[in-house]
Amino acid sequence: MQRLSACSLDCHGACSLVVHLPDEEMSVHDHPAGGVRVSGNPDHPFTRGVVCVKGRGLAARRLSPDRITTPLVRGADGELHPATWDEALALCASKLDALRDTPEAILHLRGFGYRGALAEASNYLFNSLGAARKRGSLCDGAGDAACEADFGTPDHNDSDDLANAAAIVNWGKDLARSSLHLGLMVRDARKRGVPVLTISPGGDDNDAFTDARIRIRPGGDRFLAAAAIRRLLTDDAVPPAISGRTRGFEQFRAMLLAHSEAELLAACDATTEDLDTLCRWMRRQAGNGGPTASLLGWGLQRYLRGGESVRFVNALVMLSGNMGVSGGGAYYGISSGRSLDLSWSKKAGTPARTFLLSHLAQELARADPPVRFLWVDAFNPVNQSPDAPALARAVEAIDFTVVVEAFLTDTARRADVVLPCALVMEREEIFGSAYHNYIAYAAPACPMPGQVRHDFDIARGVAERLARPIPFPEREEVLRQALRSPYLEVSLEELKTAGWAKAKRPSVAWEGLRFAHPDGLYHLPEALHLDGTAVAASDAASPADYPLHLLTLLAPDYVNSQVSLPARQPADNAAPVTVQVAPECPALPALDLDRPVFLASPHGRMLVQVQTLPGLHPRTVIMPRGGWLAHGRSPNALIAPLSTDMGDGAAYYEQRVRLEN
Repeated sequence: MQRLSACSLDCHGACSLVVHLPDEEMSVHDHPAGGVRVSGNPDHPFTRGVVCVKGRGLAARRLSPDRITTPLVRGADGELHPATWDEALALCASKLDALRDTPEAILHLRGFGYRGALAEASNYLFNSLGAARKRGSLCDGAGDAACEADFGTPDHNDSDDLANAAAIVNWGKDLARSSLHLGLMVRDARKRGVPVLTISPGGDDNDAFTDARIRIRPGGDRFLAAAAIRRLLTDDAVPPAISGRTRGFEQFRAMLLAHSEAELLAACDATTEDLDTLCRWMRRQAGNGGPTASLLGWGLQRYLRGGESVRFVNALVMLSGNMGVSGGGAYYGISSGRSLDLSWSKKAGTPARTFLLSHLAQELARADPPVRFLWVDAFNPVNQSPDAPALARAVEAIDFTVVVEAFLTDTARRADVVLPCALVMEREEIFGSAYHNYIAYAAPACPMPGQVRHDFDIARGVAERLARPIPFPEREEVLRQALRSPYLEVSLEELKTAGWAKAKRPSVAWEGLRFAHPDGLYHLPEALHLDGTAVAASDAASPADYPLHLLTLLAPDYVNSQVSLPARQPADNAAPVTVQVAPECPALPALDLDRPVFLASPHGRMLVQVQTLPGLHPRTVIMPRGGWLAHGRSPNALIAPLSTDMGDGAAYYEQRVRLEN
């Protein structure tokens, strides 16, 4: 038997899934996935029947022996013990009742580990209470803010329009590990003769998707883009029809011409030949005169000047004549909920205060009044935040912490109550993608094990136990409201049958060069900062002491800290984390690889294994993200809390490190 569902993990694929269920008479007791198998839905236009290794592991993950299937409450002995739902929810409600008149002492932290209409339930509960919440982003916030500054709102051409590109420039998007379906589209384009240029410090898995490469210094993207724009300006190659649709063109021109080409190339470690290559791609010479599409990876924004980098890449697309045309455009990302009506939670109330995610440990430490109640769902902040050990201590200092979680993560280990939630294929949901315009319906294809509950029912269970209960809408009404959007023409019944629907969005973003700003113009960057090429390490440490950039890239079988396969749970990873450096890395000659090697920053050191990777920038260290703090494998134990220039993002990739014995 087969059922359609969808994957709501923190990934812009939003994959449509086919869940293959065992026949009733089939013996499944010895099968690690209970006889359930997951494959991609071949009828879905974007995911096209393909699902990643994480998606294929969903069935086994839900039956992992490490999964929490009953509520846990911390006892007088300091340990977590099984409890009934009535006991756990009543305890949560009583703690909230005690703080009802001081909502600033209540903090709600919700992430994107699970998205959708019903996922807004915890936001509805805590917005109704007026509780404090987070601000900023640990992921794409600087890039989103950059696109808003440029266009008026984040948007890009429909994903299907990539098939019309005559050439593609990939600014650091890992098409094998983080963008599997986009990678398939790029592969198909190359088969049609469309050339692809990859720009990155290396360390990606893009060799199978690339015709030419430009290797740059980490964080140097804005300088290479600025050099290419400068070439356009000196060649008088920006026609009035384009410059006239921008704000601040003359000031922008003067700013760039004040820098020499050599200065800009030196700032990103690129050569004149590299610049020649990029200019051929962007000036429609690589693709026989057709448009060039630009893909912006979600690593560009993870630097102190991350927003500025995204803005200069966008500006290059605009001024080279590749914006607002079919086959062109700058693909960064969109809001996954933009085509749904998710307003029900936002209308419930406003927060008493906010806490900056990139500096959460520090903000908690100085909060006045202090946070006394913390609720965390769809998020593992202790693991995922910069300066993870400091945040662990800050969470431990809070009077009462509740974590909605399926596994004993670094955050759940510090909870007073752990409430076991449903996983993909167990919970009903409607959600969108941060990249394409298809809406997904996730059917509950498999039963929830043990005493697990849907996240919506968990939040509602607390709300109805409060001394002054908070009324909740019915699940079905929330789902139907989500579809009452000017961008959708599908009923809930139709969506359940098909599994997906496409939102009505223009195929070409910014056609006619009309943008979402009130003046209708494209807004060019106001400044190009030449700092950030050798930013000092934190804690007053000299860059000479920590000469390498730490880049924490996606691992193929992790979604942030969520492990898809039981065999890859943290306890099974006793070996040191493997880091990658270039064969010509200046740290290698001083290392004795027969002795223990440590990766060190001003915040700590970690035992690692060193592997060389040709093509990597020599002053770069690649480390996979996702390892758990409890097992000494989280890179965020080494990363300082730094904020990006826009969007209150976390500047993970600005961290400087060294390798030592």
